[in-house]
Amino acid sequence: MLPLCFVLMPFGKKPAADARMVDFDAVYELLIKPAVVAAGLEPLRADEEMTGGVIHKPMYERLILCEYAVADLTTANANVFYELGLRHAIRPASTVLLFAQGLGQLPFDVAPLRAVPYQLGADGKPSANGTDLDMLTAKLRDARKMMTDSPVFQLVEGFPEIKRLKTDVFRERVDYSGKLRQKLTQARKQGIDAVRAVEREIGSVSEAEAGVVIDLFLSYRAVKGWEDMIALAEKMSAPLAATVLVQEQLGLAMNRAGRRGAEAERVLLDLLANRGPSSETYGILGRVYGRQLGRPVRTHSHEGCWTKPSMPTSKGLKQTGAMPIRESIPSR
Repeated sequence: MLPLCFVLMPFGKKPAADARMVDFDAVYELLIKPAVVAAGLEPLRADEEMTGGVIHKPMYERLILCEYAVADLTTANANVFYELGLRHAIRPASTVLLFAQGLGQLPFDVAPLRAVPYQLGADGKPSANGTDLDMLTAKLRDARKMMTDSPVFQLVEGFPEIKRLKTDVFRERVDYSGKLRQKLTQARKQGIDAVRAVEREIGSVSEAEAGVVIDLFLSYRAVKGWEDMIALAEKMSAPLAATVLVQEQLGLAMNRAGRRGAEAERVLLDLLANRGPSSETYGILGRVYGRQLGRPVRTHSHEGCWTKPSMPTSKGLKQTGAMPIRESIPSR
């Protein structure tokens, strides 16, 4: 008897951010189901269940009891995310994520998680079946190693055995984080040395609350501490450092630092390749190219500056479609 793999995904055809209709039934039949079978598992999709009664009972049972699960995050369907949250709270491992590439960035909370991208054609059906099928099959086979992939089990120490002591510590940490944020508000008015003092008070950045670290990160931006932003990103926990917000602002800081144009370009191009298109990412990348070309580039981003010319790579311009605007724009 093969291990069961529950499939979390929308049904039928659903609109994507680019107005394309995604044919999820075709995605299941042409990509997900064959990959699950090739990995030696038995696929089980909610609409294939003919048990009758309230759908929630079998859904909960499958989410909790199936040894493996696949979740398609394309279009950020609310039902899929609810089911994924439940799965991550119950199972520390064996949940594989995938999404259609080029239809927008994943929401913040799941952006750091490793997901398998797949290609869609203009008809909303998988367009690179062989390649994408092989990638998903390999990911499912790798899931047999039972490496922890749930962010709940990764980040909450001792979960699910939460003791009273930990609850008390958590309350103290919330209070402490609130005080640190108040200090950062004042430090931004006082300058970079004051912000650095708050960072020293925080201590280990990788273990600090994510909200406080992001507030510190943006506080350095407010006082133009570009090198401090770059250094802080290197100290963050891996999941936090991989978020879209941090990677975008890291690219901005590298560009503003005045000596890391190539690094900024790489960070932003990688972000676009891995997380999908975003007007903010494109805007910051346009400013990078503006600095490299020695003249402004009109973008929708509110950030940017430029200095002496240094031609951006043809690969970068080709990947983004960014074209420099020749009209003069007053610098700020």
